[in-house]
Amino acid sequence: AHTAPPIPRCMLAPPLCVLLASVVSGRATISRVGVRSRPPIAGDGGPAPTSENAVLAEGAAEAEDGAMLLVRMQCPTSVDGHYWSELLVDAGALFVSLSDGGRGTDAEQPIYHAHPPGESSAQLLERLPAETTPGHLTPVWSNTQLEVGFAPDVDVEATLLLAAAVAGETPPRFEVELLGARDWVSQVQSDWAPVELAGCLRILFPWHADSAGEGSGGALPPALQLQPGMAFGTGEHATTQLCVRGVHSLLAGGRLAGCDAMLDFGSGSGVVAFAALLFGCRRAVGVEIDPYALKVSRANAIDNGMADRFVAVLPAEEAPEEYELVVANILARTLVQLQPTLSSRVAAGGTLLLSGIWGEAQAAEVEAAFAPDFEGFERSWQDGWVVISARRRR
Repeated sequence: AHTAPPIPRCMLAPPLCVLLASVVSGRATISRVGVRSRPPIAGDGGPAPTSENAVLAEGAAEAEDGAMLLVRMQCPTSVDGHYWSELLVDAGALFVSLSDGGRGTDAEQPIYHAHPPGESSAQLLERLPAETTPGHLTPVWSNTQLEVGFAPDVDVEATLLLAAAVAGETPPRFEVELLGARDWVSQVQSDWAPVELAGCLRILFPWHADSAGEGSGGALPPALQLQPGMAFGTGEHATTQLCVRGVHSLLAGGRLAGCDAMLDFGSGSGVVAFAALLFGCRRAVGVEIDPYALKVSRANAIDNGMADRFVAVLPAEEAPEEYELVVANILARTLVQLQPTLSSRVAAGGTLLLSGIWGEAQAAEVEAAFAPDFEGFERSWQDGWVVISARRRR
């Protein structure tokens, strides 16, 4: 779960808090913490609460510390999910989580931002927010599902009505679940167990003790410490695991042992690049289109003592260079589009690892695109995902 990234405040005119204050009276108060129901004060002339509001008010009075309302809804179809999230956060949401309603099905819609050649970091940061304006609201996904947390005394229906009024939309249908009190920090941490990848690497998070030494199956593999959920690549996804295993087989006693430098194109959190450094590569370069992911990967490099051997840049900032090993874990369609760039980065006789590829059809399409410059194609599979390895023709 995460709060939406900030967007220009001009998108929130009139501000939600002002609108709420102007239309709500009697039995509710408003600030940046949402519409809160309360019984009318004797003699104030306010209307008696509706049965629904009375139930919410009573539930709030009895709720334990740490309890909250979990609201599930579909984002209004013509409203960008980030914009809708910002409205809800301004209305007092504790968090907002967005997901693709079609995930795991043929209707799933991968998303990414294109980074045109020559575009600087500053230009990218200026452009991304500008792609969403009140007059041109494009949904993140055609079916964006949200989970939103509110304090237990918030009138969810009134809050959504007023948020919809700001967006100029019909309020979405929603369902509410009252979650009992719990230690949410401990709950989140318990959901993030250490990740072990094929016996060659462990991914730990800040609250995990690094139990170096002997495990139940013998010596423990080397470990990386990452901040979870901040950028793609914490070791759980099959494509990340496939790439790490491929890098390990090449560098840890394989034909690229002692590799001088590698390129991780689409580096995310940097986990594949850091794994390569652990496995013996001397230097790693990460290329990433998301400025926030670049910031995260640089912080991870510092946390793991690799800042002097790792560089993370936007595509426009990358110095063209040939590498013995290039890894790209993106999307099949994007890999095909990037074929000229990726091929030019692999030195003669070097190795290319490609993932983010689902199923036989995508694998065949990617191999066909790279076949003119590469040979010795091999595939490794996990849960329907594939990593393709190939050698650059000499």
